Amino acid sequence: MKLQIRNKTIRLPRFRVPKVGIEVRLPELSLAIPRLITRVTIGGQFKKMAGISITIAALVVVTAVTFAVIGVEQAKTFPMAAEYTMDERTTSVPIGLDPASDSPVTQTLKLNIGGARINNIIIDDINVGNATITQSLKTTTGGATVFIECDEVLIDNVVAKKLTLGVSEIYNLVIKDNKADGNSFSPTVANGIVDITVTSDRGAVDLPAITGSDYDRIWIDAATASTCAKLTIKNVNSYTGVIDLSNIKAGTLTIQNSTFGSGTGINSADFIVAATTKISTSTLTNNAEQAISVK
Repeated sequence: MKLQIRNKTIRLPRFRVPKVGIEVRLPELSLAIPRLITRVTIGGQFKKMAGISITIAALVVVTAVTFAVIGVEQAKTFPMAAEYTMDERTTSVPIGLDPASDSPVTQTLKLNIGGARINNIIIDDINVGNATITQSLKTTTGGATVFIECDEVLIDNVVAKKLTLGVSEIYNLVIKDNKADGNSFSPTVANGIVDITVTSDRGAVDLPAITGSDYDRIWIDAATASTCAKLTIKNVNSYTGVIDLSNIKAGTLTIQNSTFGSGTGINSADFIVAATTKISTSTLTNNAEQAISVK
């Protein structure tokens, strides 16, 4: 920085004193007015660093705008509509992702529980259904010999167009106080049906209850065998689609206080326990047939 001072002369005006006629001249004043000259030298290294910083900032802005436009898959917390994957190493509630199999993305709640050990699965006070999806609630596995094994399964106060139970092994089957637009109960009594018993929760995933939510469907899938102490499906309302339960092994499975009907008449059953359901014992009481059409 350089400070340069140059002299400047300031001249004041002349004036006359009235009625005297004397010319008065004020002295000339010389003032030194400073003049600032600033020079800043920027080195080559500084220029290089500044250029890199500007480039990075521009890339950040472009990336943010791109992700905002195309969208980024966000992690979801249970039980938001998403796909949650568990296995034999899972001991805590997993983070959910949009189902990879969905195109377009739906509002499905999917539990991949192959190999996992789960304390309780509670589905309560839920509305499901979508005009483009045929099954509003279903269980599936990786094959005919792969099962979801539970000490107890309770299905209580469920309303749907249709419910089918098949390809399962139930030690004690209880079906009571239901009404349907046609019943068809034909379980097969077989030897060697195991009373599944789960009492220890050590190392088990403790899933929060799935309550007070809406989904287009709920899907429980086990690519390999999995276990749970109790599976509860309660107060579930489906306005379209069917409930398809299969590949379940249970100590006790109870279906009670539920309503099923598609309006096709009692000669076309909407509440079905298929012959592929093997049992040791069963109690079938107070299950009425009447014209019902769930909308």
